[in-house]
Amino acid sequence: MRALKVDFAPARRPVAALALWGALCAVATAGLGGVAWLAWDERTARVARTDVDAAEIARLKDVLRMRADRASADAVPPSYARDALTVARTAAFPMQPVLRSLETVAVDGVRVGGIELNAARGAAEVTLEFDDYKALLAYLEQLNEGASVQRWTLVRAEASGARRQAVIRSNWP
Repeated sequence: MRALKVDFAPARRPVAALALWGALCAVATAGLGGVAWLAWDERTARVARTDVDAAEIARLKDVLRMRADRASADAVPPSYARDALTVARTAAFPMQPVLRSLETVAVDGVRVGGIELNAARGAAEVTLEFDDYKALLAYLEQLNEGASVQRWTLVRAEASGARRQAVIRSNWP
């Protein structure tokens, strides 16, 4: 067999293809960097707009609060407000417990002469006619019987001739 004598060609590097690939990567990197730069600028502008909007909202809330305060200070209560408050207090006054406590107590020699319910003060005043002081005190004790705090108190007792009168008061929440 005969020996073959072969000369191998030196390895060729594809310089043109590598240069083209490098240029393509540089252009893509520059393009992506530009897009990222624009997105960053847009995000920064959006954050700045949000801050400006929040400041404007806070300012408008302050203006509205000041206007509401000024309007409430200048507001005149309606002419019926006082009467409406009196009606509401009267409706909320516990008349039934007051009358029930007076009806359940009976002592010989003590009569109820008048009842005045004052819802504005939350009090009830009862005028009593009595024969003797012992009966009056027994009546008052029976009214307060079973209560931890004395609800009914003696305001005054007076005697003019044969006629004796007393006033008792009770405060109701």
